[in-house]
Amino acid sequence: MTGRYVKTAAGREAIHDRAHTLSRPARNLLLVIDGGRTGAEWVALVGGSSEADLAQLLQRGLIEQAGPMAASVSVPAPAPATAPPRVRGLGLEQALAALSYRELYDRLTGEARARLGLIKGYRMVLEIEKCNGAEEIRKLALRFIGEVRAAQGDEAARKLSRDLGADV
Repeated sequence: MTGRYVKTAAGREAIHDRAHTLSRPARNLLLVIDGGRTGAEWVALVGGSSEADLAQLLQRGLIEQAGPMAASVSVPAPAPATAPPRVRGLGLEQALAALSYRELYDRLTGEARARLGLIKGYRMVLEIEKCNGAEEIRKLALRFIGEVRAAQGDEAARKLSRDLGADV
């Protein structure tokens, strides 16, 4: 529990497809684990979760250990995947349309906590999980950018839009 854990591809798929029957605390733990904290820290942060939930996720191959980390060290959230190249004149909606569901899912879940904080970011991740298809996740991406604008200002929203491939 002193190591950092990250979602595996199977873990990301399990979140989207709900293929694994997990208890609510285990599912919540799977949703938030991102390698930025130790297993013990995540268990302490996610209400109702326990070491057994973490062990269950590990045993099912939904998470994997990323390496040891001192509990007192704070590591920023992992950097998002490299942004798609911006095409001159490409608007935000066109840029979002150019991304696949999986690309947009990965980018939004990777940015949510970093851009909105732990609680609002967690809520955004839950909303991302509820999206059924590319059109829904694109609409949510627009709302997410709006929430970033409200929380951090226009420049942060423009940066996020550029990170998603828009020429703004």
